Amino acid sequence: MSKLLSKCLALFIAVGLPAAALAETYPDKPIRMIIANAVGGGTDSSGRIIAQQLAKSMGQSVVVENYAGAGGVIGGNIAAKAAPNGYNVFYDSASFAVNPAIRKLPYDPEKDFVPLSLSISQPNILVVAMDSPYKTFADFLEAAKKQPGALTFGSAGVGTGQHMTGELFKNVAQVDMLHVPYKGGAAVYNDLIAGRITCYWGNAGSGMPFIKGKRVRPLAVTSSERHPSLPDVPTMKELGYKDFEVLEWAGAYVPAGTPDAIVQRLSKEFQMAVHEPAVKESLEKMGVFALGTPQEDFKKFLAADFKRWKEVADKNNIKVD
Repeated sequence: MSKLLSKCLALFIAVGLPAAALAETYPDKPIRMIIANAVGGGTDSSGRIIAQQLAKSMGQSVVVENYAGAGGVIGGNIAAKAAPNGYNVFYDSASFAVNPAIRKLPYDPEKDFVPLSLSISQPNILVVAMDSPYKTFADFLEAAKKQPGALTFGSAGVGTGQHMTGELFKNVAQVDMLHVPYKGGAAVYNDLIAGRITCYWGNAGSGMPFIKGKRVRPLAVTSSERHPSLPDVPTMKELGYKDFEVLEWAGAYVPAGTPDAIVQRLSKEFQMAVHEPAVKESLEKMGVFALGTPQEDFKKFLAADFKRWKEVADKNNIKVD
């Protein structure tokens, strides 16, 4: 064997051994789960349920750290710059795919992260107050077309899933409605019930208590099939909008550069955690669908969401300074 070949082989072994050794012993210390949402919200709640199961299956504690603010950008930036060693996991909501369409970011969601698994999803539900004159979606649509700019839709903030769903609806239904942003979903429901705004595309998890309590009326859901808890409420697809499927969701990532063996391990761990019967039951009690998708499926899902929300943001001139 030539000296040059021997040196190359030695270099290959020297470079490869640390990653291989790391994968064999991983994890040998606590794992940090960074969540870009406030404590107590839907993303935080589902993330903590999954984190508890990961701790059991991986034999190490999973410590949740919340970094809320700027629509998820603060947490995203911290996660993007975290060490790519398998001990930093990022768990984020659908804003992950919306943010690059509406903001200048200090990181690149597509290049600075490796997707692991899409954990949960839930549809948005078009709701109006119980004393609203709109008893059906047809009533609502007719009013929106007859009164351009008069009807209002609330959201938990610019760029949130509820906001972007409303903007998408404006495009596909060709109606003009006024967006009213709030600082959280609870405030939206307060004003909706009080009659200060017309409607809200709230997610199933937060909206179901208000629906079951007869405080708001559901007119349509944005999933491809009817929600099992709302069998009488039509989907947007049934109402004539064949491509109108919008899901609020949350998934897991690691910083780019994380060793592939660890990426594959974590992806499988997240998938198995969500499919654990007790975890699945806990998640579904929140009103969400437990998914736990393979890594490649999540990558395809993300690519489609990045594309769609960029198109909506560009067409409707949605930007956050």
